[in-house]
Amino acid sequence: MAGANLPAKKYTKSNPTVTRLSFEMEGGSTQYIDIAMALSTINRKFYRQGVYYYVNSVEVYNNETGVIDLHTLPDTWVTKNAWNRGFKLFQKMNSMVDDVSSIGRPKYHDFKVYMDSRHVNEGASVRPATYDINANYFSRTPDDWDMSRFVSADDDQDNTANADQFFVHMIGDHRGNSDNWESVGLIKSYSESRVTIAPETPVSSQIVSADPMINIFDFSSEEQMNEIVDILNFDNDNAPYDYDNYIGVGNASLQHVARIGTEQGVGRVGRASGFCAPFGLICVDPSGVSSAFRVVLNLAVGTYHGVYAERA
Repeated sequence: MAGANLPAKKYTKSNPTVTRLSFEMEGGSTQYIDIAMALSTINRKFYRQGVYYYVNSVEVYNNETGVIDLHTLPDTWVTKNAWNRGFKLFQKMNSMVDDVSSIGRPKYHDFKVYMDSRHVNEGASVRPATYDINANYFSRTPDDWDMSRFVSADDDQDNTANADQFFVHMIGDHRGNSDNWESVGLIKSYSESRVTIAPETPVSSQIVSADPMINIFDFSSEEQMNEIVDILNFDNDNAPYDYDNYIGVGNASLQHVARIGTEQGVGRVGRASGFCAPFGLICVDPSGVSSAFRVVLNLAVGTYHGVYAERA
């Protein structure tokens, strides 16, 4: 009887999703992966960039000896708050049109950011690939994956009558100048918007060590109690971080998550364990690699169109 010898219905594959993403990279140059773009392209579904994606493992295939470093955005409250601030401003800017027009939002409207200022230079992330035999592959390109643009109402008074348009990136300084911003660093902008109170100069008494009540317990000739008082007065009374320097303001703020090496004798395949990729952005930085190589991401399976993701 047809259909009799089948798994139970509860084992029906309900949400088929490609969670193994392959990218063909050029040797010798820093490149970027946008997981949301790759998932959307391969699975013909709309995946938002502004979530936290999780990678179970990574593989690198290379025909020469070399190492590949992988970096993500720092997974901190600063990164999350900076992104959320940019997102809210983006939504508020677009909502102004609702009062004067019925154009509405595009069907695949989303807040998309660059990873850092170098990513802005690249202009695009590496496209995911599918394969044929004999090492042939095809890079899949989405019909539309435009990065978000802000349009400023700030009048530069340069008589051009053109509104200032700019992109946004997470890591690094702003690009351009006040007359013509090219891209604005969200973490830097966030740091400049917060009220930071400088740590006060510690105030200590000049006579506390000589207080007779303190010296009641000072039995040693080496003035033990006085030294303890001095330590409590002067140690650990400032913040355990650089209070006026946010990680993410400068370019050297990416989080290193893996170094994968390939060498002859192990099939020229390197592997690394998984990590969290805030907003699905990964910087791929090859070292000592001049030829093309392949990076494969194995994503965690979950309920967001078949993959695991968390809201920012």
